[in-house]
Amino acid sequence: MIRRALLLGLLCLALAAIPGCQEGAGLDLRERAEMEQIFADARKFDDAGRFHEALVRYETILARHPDYMSTRLNAAMSAYDAGEYQKANDHFEVLHKYGSNDWFVIRKLIQCNERLNQTEKVEAYRKKLDELRAQKGGSAVLKRYEGLTRDYIPVGSMHLIGYEFFEPKKHGRLWFFKLEDKNKSQVSAFLLEATPFFNNDGKRLFCLTEASFGWLRIWHVGVEGRDYKWARDFVLDCLQGKRTPLVTKPLPPEYEAIAAPAIAKAPGKESGDAETKGVEDEEPPPPPKAKH
Repeated sequence: MIRRALLLGLLCLALAAIPGCQEGAGLDLRERAEMEQIFADARKFDDAGRFHEALVRYETILARHPDYMSTRLNAAMSAYDAGEYQKANDHFEVLHKYGSNDWFVIRKLIQCNERLNQTEKVEAYRKKLDELRAQKGGSAVLKRYEGLTRDYIPVGSMHLIGYEFFEPKKHGRLWFFKLEDKNKSQVSAFLLEATPFFNNDGKRLFCLTEASFGWLRIWHVGVEGRDYKWARDFVLDCLQGKRTPLVTKPLPPEYEAIAAPAIAKAPGKESGDAETKGVEDEEPPPPPKAKH
């Protein structure tokens, strides 16, 4: 909660610096009260998990006041939670236009475009995030993160979080997938990493392992693995019972601490995105939805 409050504060400061972001300023008392009531209703629907209804109310405000950026942030987050990824992307694009160096918004644009299968846009925003991370004098918080969330995928009553490491060449880890239940408790964790071995053609071998309820499963050893979509689809196949593990054995107690350490070490969802409803508790957490 401390990390979430910190990031929310940072984002609100950034939004406050955007021209026209002082929501409610200049309205007469009647209209201000009306807007505040609509916003309060939207928040109630958000908190109840009724994201479509919350989105309708946020967009009612935006139809009359398109420069209300914290309301637009809420609309974007609700649209994403409702599975309306194109609409979420459109709102995040507006936020990006007004704050082009806001890494939280860029990260959400990566997630939206991943869900929309817009590969070129995903790569463009990944490049921009890398540039911001390498920028001298850039965000110290962003520099401390080990990676970014690529996906937040519903799996029945649970969700799968797909995560990309920033510097795989330094530690060999490429992709991390965490399955969480509706209470955000970890059910399973998959790690795909490079091995020091090569096949007869000189191609590097990759290994996909899973840690779940005290068991270690090795699902894949082969030259595939560099591609994120391939890894994501493979993990989903494993969860759906379409694949059989190569090896299953008791999980060494130190394995997770060594192979898949806590991913967010910086103060900070994503845990998404979190977002108020959290997307990812163990990686660069996005702030909760803004409040007036």
